[in-house]
Amino acid sequence: MSNQYDAIIIGSGIGGGAIGAMLAHQGWNVLLLERNKRLGGRCISYERNGCMMDLGWHFYCLSDKGPLQEVCNRVDMPNGIPWNQLNGTSYIQVGDVQRKYSKKSMMEVVAEEERENFERLFKDVFTLSDDELSELWYVSVGDWVKSYTSDKMAYALIESFAAQYFCVPAKEASATEFIRAFREVMSNRATAYPSGGNFSVPLVYLDAIEKYKGTVKNETPVEKIIVEDGAAVGVRTKDGEEYRAPVIISNADIKATINEFVGPEHFPKAYVDRINELTYSGHGVMLRVLCSEKISEKQVVIFIPDNENPPCKVTDEMKAGIVPKLIGGCFGSPSNFDENLAPPGKQMITSLHACPADIRDNIDEWRESLMRSFYAVYPEAEGKVEKVWVDPPSLVKGMAGETGAIIGIGQTVDQIHEKRPSQVTPLKGLYLSSSEAGGHGIGTELAATSALELFEILRPMIDSRAAA
Repeated sequence: MSNQYDAIIIGSGIGGGAIGAMLAHQGWNVLLLERNKRLGGRCISYERNGCMMDLGWHFYCLSDKGPLQEVCNRVDMPNGIPWNQLNGTSYIQVGDVQRKYSKKSMMEVVAEEERENFERLFKDVFTLSDDELSELWYVSVGDWVKSYTSDKMAYALIESFAAQYFCVPAKEASATEFIRAFREVMSNRATAYPSGGNFSVPLVYLDAIEKYKGTVKNETPVEKIIVEDGAAVGVRTKDGEEYRAPVIISNADIKATINEFVGPEHFPKAYVDRINELTYSGHGVMLRVLCSEKISEKQVVIFIPDNENPPCKVTDEMKAGIVPKLIGGCFGSPSNFDENLAPPGKQMITSLHACPADIRDNIDEWRESLMRSFYAVYPEAEGKVEKVWVDPPSLVKGMAGETGAIIGIGQTVDQIHEKRPSQVTPLKGLYLSSSEAGGHGIGTELAATSALELFEILRPMIDSRAAA
């Protein structure tokens, strides 16, 4: 039967591509189906006015020392992702003072009388035992920070990292998940960005699927997961084509997978209720600025205007429809990692800022505030800005779905560890591989870890096939 496969994967994001690559490497006949023209999920890159644009501005915090690289190693493509490491030109700007990014520079913005307490927090990040960490899974980052210090800027600094990592507020993010991630980032010092833009990461996984005789189809939206005798046995696409496999893996939105692709009638009611009550991570607006010449060597600048506006935090003002005068954000220059990401002699600078789910009604106010923030960080850009793009959450929603959320299901205290959906669903033959099921880490690394964990879940089946 020509439409029979060993595994069918829905979605070409990091989680889908990674599990597909590893299964294909094991000799499985893999079919990956993507609804969009562009592949890569939230790691889509595309050309616009001579510039290579990313759907979202990602850093890869563990790069060649983390799960994204581990997938490459497992499929015998260790040099597949062209990593470019940070070269020391990272800064943190609090107010109008910009300093080289370091622990020392963070200490300097905390009230002197609270620095000893803040120092103790940093020490505990690296010394807490596994037993002590296990007690903090369901304690928020905010409450954890307050157990050390009452300093508002200390809180804003930690919230800036938690919000950038997980795109949820510090009062909701899991302390243990944050501590583990912060520990890994600080210990490995491997933050990087790939040549060619974000798509270079999923591209190697999709290439691996095809290298090992699998099939990748874009513009092939799945309409239904076929269920027979209490098991997922295939998919039907919107053009009416059916494909069969004993293993169906969804990299798509978990709510759409359960409620639309399968149907709630095929799952226990408690499971469906839990899936439907899950909440997504926050939303972001992307600022992209093309400068007529290279204006800065800085690769990264974390901008914190004041203790109420750390990066990736949706403030009460924003929720009320008021756009703050200055907005915290993470600024970076893709062309300082790869000069080919901007036209010759020019520089591309992008930044990510938290915002409500829909800002289209006051997008002009957002543009003005974003540009004020841009010039606060890059005053040398005055008179050298050639082009400005502002991309709201609706762009992500259109390309990746899930309300336009930056990551997917949030890593909050009520959606982490045992409270997080598993890659194994109650429906036989149906699995999940994405940033919404299992896993650990930051954004794309969360999705890659989900795929690595799913591979281990499927290992008995993999080994059985290999033995046969």
